Amino acid sequence: GKGIELYCAPTADGSKEWQSSMMHIAIEGGCFVLSACQFCLRKDFPDHADYLFTDWYPDQHQEAIVSQGGSVIISPLGRILAGPNFESEGLITADLDLGDVARAKLYFDVVGHYSRPEIFNLTVNETPKKPVTFVSKSVKAEDDSEPQDK
Repeated sequence: GKGIELYCAPTADGSKEWQSSMMHIAIEGGCFVLSACQFCLRKDFPDHADYLFTDWYPDQHQEAIVSQGGSVIISPLGRILAGPNFESEGLITADLDLGDVARAKLYFDVVGHYSRPEIFNLTVNETPKKPVTFVSKSVKAEDDSEPQDK
């Protein structure tokens, strides 16, 4: 709805599932997705006996991968333009054809020619809200939700 062309998604998740999510966002949103994923080795952290790592290698040497990276750039048409990089720290780059944004909207445009505003409507309240409210049995929580139309 806001015409996003470049969607940035930093993460520490280098899983195949994350890659699939990024591809889905690119196709569904009709936008380029730039996902920066951290890559870390055991030696990047201070020595501490209480650290528990899930290494990608069974041996516990200083070069063991702790976070495998996976940075990727995906086009609005779902094509991987660069990455994913699981080998090392590094930069990935790609030339972006912003015409792909318009081409993607010809296939699927959730707020354009495929939308049915006379049937479906989404209202986004951008007023900042507290994400969590704690209450006790003796205190009734304030209802800061929007009034519902009946």
